[in-house]
Amino acid sequence: MLFSLRSFCCLAIVAHLASAYNFPYEVIQLKDSDVTGNPDIAFGQLPSGIQAKCKTFPGDSNWPSEKRWAAFNTSLGGALTQNPPPVATCYEGPFQDAAKCDAAIKGSSSSLFAKENPLIPFQMWTLGNPCPIPAANNVNKFCNISSFPVYVVDATTVKHIQLAINFARNNNIRLTIKNTGHDFVGRNTGGGALQVWVHHLKAFEYLTTFQIAGYDGKAARVGAALEQYDLLGYMDASNVTLLTPGSSTVGAYGGFMQGGGFGYATSKFGLMADQVIAVEVVTADGRFVHADLKENEDLFWAIRGGGPGNFGIVTSAVVKAHDPVSFATWSFNFGTEIVGGNTTTSIQVSTDVFWKGVSAYFSHLVRINDANGIGWNSIGTTAPTSFNPRGFSFTGQVMMPAMASDEFRNFMAPMVTDLNDLGINITNPVPKWFESFPKSQYRAKGPGENVGNIRMVSRLWPRSIFEDTSSQKFTTAMAAIRSFVEDGGYSFHSVDYHPSNKVAGFPGTHSAVNPHLRTAIMHSTGFDTVSHGPDSTDEQQIAGHMRLRQYAQKWIDATPGSGSYMNEGDTEEPEFQKRLYGSNYERLYEIKKNRDPWGLFYVVTGVASDEWVVEGSRDGLPTQQGRLCRV
Repeated sequence: MLFSLRSFCCLAIVAHLASAYNFPYEVIQLKDSDVTGNPDIAFGQLPSGIQAKCKTFPGDSNWPSEKRWAAFNTSLGGALTQNPPPVATCYEGPFQDAAKCDAAIKGSSSSLFAKENPLIPFQMWTLGNPCPIPAANNVNKFCNISSFPVYVVDATTVKHIQLAINFARNNNIRLTIKNTGHDFVGRNTGGGALQVWVHHLKAFEYLTTFQIAGYDGKAARVGAALEQYDLLGYMDASNVTLLTPGSSTVGAYGGFMQGGGFGYATSKFGLMADQVIAVEVVTADGRFVHADLKENEDLFWAIRGGGPGNFGIVTSAVVKAHDPVSFATWSFNFGTEIVGGNTTTSIQVSTDVFWKGVSAYFSHLVRINDANGIGWNSIGTTAPTSFNPRGFSFTGQVMMPAMASDEFRNFMAPMVTDLNDLGINITNPVPKWFESFPKSQYRAKGPGENVGNIRMVSRLWPRSIFEDTSSQKFTTAMAAIRSFVEDGGYSFHSVDYHPSNKVAGFPGTHSAVNPHLRTAIMHSTGFDTVSHGPDSTDEQQIAGHMRLRQYAQKWIDATPGSGSYMNEGDTEEPEFQKRLYGSNYERLYEIKKNRDPWGLFYVVTGVASDEWVVEGSRDGLPTQQGRLCRV
């Protein structure tokens, strides 16, 4: 049974005890009596662990028999599935189906399609493009089903998750976890794995009063699979503000929160991880536990920012609910070619003026963030031709909570003046103003994002760089961004927010969030969108990644001692322990070893992930379709 806005949403008018289960799907649990005499699904015994060199892989002599898989499915009540990836229907063989193939081709580029299938990751290159849409230029001419997880547990109860964890751990099988699928490094997939699909753990309850370990105020119980667009309706109905992801189909309180998670109100309310005041989680031994500042406090600290899939499977959380706030946005565009934008903007400038305009925008980040607003921008480029030089385009947006429209317009006037003085003749129109945050996020065409094969790099740019825009630090930073786009030919994107310790509040400051996030004011990403599709050889993909890292090094040189954002980064982030986790890594490693001595929860760039390697992967192409082995 699935719980949604229609089927499970209520208003709590009295204080709730912290020990109460959040939702009905969490009441259904695996009991000790259920596992008696069945070693396949028995609970794990700490502190012992399996020390086999490699995870058991299909075809191994100790791979569970079909009879044991069938018995496992019986214990799950039929929640175990074994289906091919959708595009397999496009290939000759037992799965061929023209109608399903057509649907797979049409849906393959949409998150609305990808999130509703438990097998397919958003980035198919992470599995080596094993089952591409058939095309003449595909390097891979076959659909390699064995590259995907072998079985999927469609988890709709805590018991399902416990059974999956126990079966995988007791049989030394790789375990992977998928929610909506928004992942850029392949943490939610793996060849030969048992996949736990938590996409249906959706439920919501608004609590007018909630008391727990030092917190006393409004809150909300949230299922781990709630997506951004789900939360918008709940916020409207309850007249509150919750932090949400920026993209509509991102699962808010699963892996996104565990990596830190940011939203368009982060400079005012903090990160997603900062919102959590209690969490329910299934740990590597198969036990279902509650965690807060007083109970299982090590897990509570680690899960909030210590990385997705490292310490357990979250089923729900209790998060802070804020008073409703208005939300204003203002957008503008300019470029070296005629560009489309809002109704008042189509500004064409020279290359020199373009980059001065980019610097002018970034010069206002401190002021914007100090007012609890954030910036959002994208710098695109078109390749030069024999007739035209390389072209550039800038799309900028500033978003501001709790500021009246006229006040916001006056607030943006200095940026408009700076741009006008450069010859970028944008106007200062009346901003779009919304009476509440959720109303600002509704989309006329509904939810959905694009899915594609990209590799990306990320960097967190410290606030100190932008405090003095006449400094050499600021000049060097702007030059690094320009070179990435102009010389590298890559697109650049940044979300400009400042989740300081002051903004994080309680209990956000007591968490495993990457300390580099606390000092940053800009989180940038750069993309290689052409080197990693099914029409590229391994050698081309490796060369493409090496080139991308070469230009990303300019960002690193401009931001010494800073880090990167784990939810939108590189599978091969150099010194990932320092850059993705900062000074928290040593403590996280200790918690990982204490809570998961079996190494059950492995994810790319996760804590202790450097102790594992995927067979058949190559340096520069760390795909996940092979057997997982200890180094």
